[in-house]
Amino acid sequence: MKYIRFKSNNKISWGILEGNNIKELSGNYVLSSTKETNNTFNINDVEMLSPVDPGKVIAIGLNYKSHLGDRPAPEVPEPFFKLPDTLIGHNDDIVVPKEAHQNDLTVQPEAELCLVIGKGGKRITQQNALSHVFGYTCGNDVSVRDWQKNDLQWWRAKSCDTFTVVGPWIETEVDAANSQIVCRINGNEVQNQNTSDLLHGVPRIIEFVSSMITLNPGDVIMTGTPGEPKNMYEGDIVEVEIEGIGILSNKIKNES
Repeated sequence: MKYIRFKSNNKISWGILEGNNIKELSGNYVLSSTKETNNTFNINDVEMLSPVDPGKVIAIGLNYKSHLGDRPAPEVPEPFFKLPDTLIGHNDDIVVPKEAHQNDLTVQPEAELCLVIGKGGKRITQQNALSHVFGYTCGNDVSVRDWQKNDLQWWRAKSCDTFTVVGPWIETEVDAANSQIVCRINGNEVQNQNTSDLLHGVPRIIEFVSSMITLNPGDVIMTGTPGEPKNMYEGDIVEVEIEGIGILSNKIKNES
């Protein structure tokens, strides 16, 4: 089932997507049980938003064999945080700070499978981990490589405004262990890998992260990116497509 968050007539709503039709729900589908209202919308008549409004966003670094290069494989998942207020959704612009584009720094997309926590908990076991997942969505962990390489922390490289991209909706029926991830820049394929290449799968990630911090409904975990992404520039259209979910598309814009 596809769940969508959208805006119509300046009102933010949650709904179920069936084809091009949205059945509005009475509240936030992640946080509470909701009922269908009598309102329906066509997806072409609304503004699509990030499908979740998380309390925290956790990303996992170096989690694909194809992304490691000559670096050693992490023995455990390697989490870092992205600020939730840097979140944008489908069709929103990714804005590159002037400090990056005016100095010709390397900016790249990172296509990722993202999971959304539905049932919170602490010290969740791998055996029970999937029962805590509400669903999955596409993600783009936008990164300024020069800052990622040279700064003490990754906050600037990966948590500028608009650098946390998720959407277009949440899909509940996804095989997280065997789904194809593709990234395209202007239609040209720059990443293509299966989630079977993950070093640490979804159950292990949830177990490890929840051993240290409590996971709450709505929290997002970005599971890592494969391969070697390519550079992106102003005017480029970046697409992240994940099998069983859909396509997340965004345009690159330089900060004026």
